[in-house]
Amino acid sequence: MENLSIPTFRILYKHYVNWVSAHPERTTDLEASIKWISYFLAGRINNSTLLSELIYSMSNFMMLFNDQIILSTAKTNSVPVNDKEKKKLFSSENIKRFITTVDYVEVFVEISAKKLWGTKGRWIIIVLLQTVKCMARLYLLHVHKLHILESPPIQPLDRKSVGLNFDDALDGVITLPSGRTIRKMDHAPPLNQRTWKAPPRVDRLGGGIPGRTLSDKHIVAETMYIMKPIVHLGSMCIFGEKSWKPWLISITIEYISLQRLKSLKNLSPQQRLVLSKRSLHLAMYIVRSPFFENYSEKHIRLFLHWFVNSVPLVGPLMRPFLEYMKQWQETYFYLWSV
Repeated sequence: MENLSIPTFRILYKHYVNWVSAHPERTTDLEASIKWISYFLAGRINNSTLLSELIYSMSNFMMLFNDQIILSTAKTNSVPVNDKEKKKLFSSENIKRFITTVDYVEVFVEISAKKLWGTKGRWIIIVLLQTVKCMARLYLLHVHKLHILESPPIQPLDRKSVGLNFDDALDGVITLPSGRTIRKMDHAPPLNQRTWKAPPRVDRLGGGIPGRTLSDKHIVAETMYIMKPIVHLGSMCIFGEKSWKPWLISITIEYISLQRLKSLKNLSPQQRLVLSKRSLHLAMYIVRSPFFENYSEKHIRLFLHWFVNSVPLVGPLMRPFLEYMKQWQETYFYLWSV
């Protein structure tokens, strides 16, 4: 029976890979539908938080897995894959996949730990997860020299761009310091086959454009940003969860790191985008404890009540959010997560 099941599984897996590769848009719709199921389950059944997080994590895993299938297909057709690099246990790609996986599953693991072992068990899991992520990010920074990474490091794939024809795109393409790509004259396709679009960049296939090498002081700034969750957790242990000191320490570290990194010139487009996102993340401190409980919660509730009562058909969607706002704030708006 086992001998029969293995070939069957392989056949089904091969059919699935072929379907995902041939229908990336339908795959995206399927992933989005699963995520919406997790939103609608929240607050409607017993243990809904745990179940909705499980479904949401599964949808993220599915998206990551499908992205790798589409990416592998594109690389097989166009870019030679470095098998030696791929087989290394501590290669940059494997570490980025590991950090991304932890990012996708950490909320589910924390909620499960709280239900199984209580608040103390939850905090132990939080410290373990953030320590492992911190060590992995520091390894990428100091060993692989990967600077100013996204969070999570592997972002959802732009599947439309992967669908382009890469047969001659990467051979004979020059990437300027600004990130713009141009094609050499002798690699231009015949006149009747030209699309007049810019050639795709290497990073669309997962290779990435190397940014400017950071100086020592900028590496220190990026290290500060990576260490921020550990510093925050340590300050919470010293000063208490309700103290303002951990909140102030965290926002100070993030602001100093951001200003140091923004002083760099000739950053790659991806690095500038990451720093812009980090700037926007500073605004999230208004919904993080203890600022949320002392100042912003009452104003947000007043605005949402007015919005629900003033705009037709919004009530059924927003009332569950109002009921569970405090619980979701404690679950999702972390200071200890990069």
